Amino acid sequence: MIARQLTYFAAREKDSDRRCDIEAGMAKLLAARVAWSNADNALQIHGGNGYAMEYPVSRVLCDARILNIFEGAAEIQAQVVCRGLIEGRN
Repeated sequence: MIARQLTYFAAREKDSDRRCDIEAGMAKLLAARVAWSNADNALQIHGGNGYAMEYPVSRVLCDARILNIFEGAAEIQAQVVCRGLIEGRN
């Protein structure tokens, strides 16, 4: 819910022609981490079957992992957020 609200806020800022790099970075970073945590928990529940291609959880794990890589690695997103907060844009 928090990731969704951050995303909506960033979108509203963008629609209003305001900078939203910090907000967008926060939303992406949080959503990717939550997705990975949930996928990891699902894998734990499924045990060895979680790695089998016959089970959808294996695909969920792959998709969740790639979220931290696409559109900028998690470390880069964290740097964008930190730099923006330190510079005092908000």
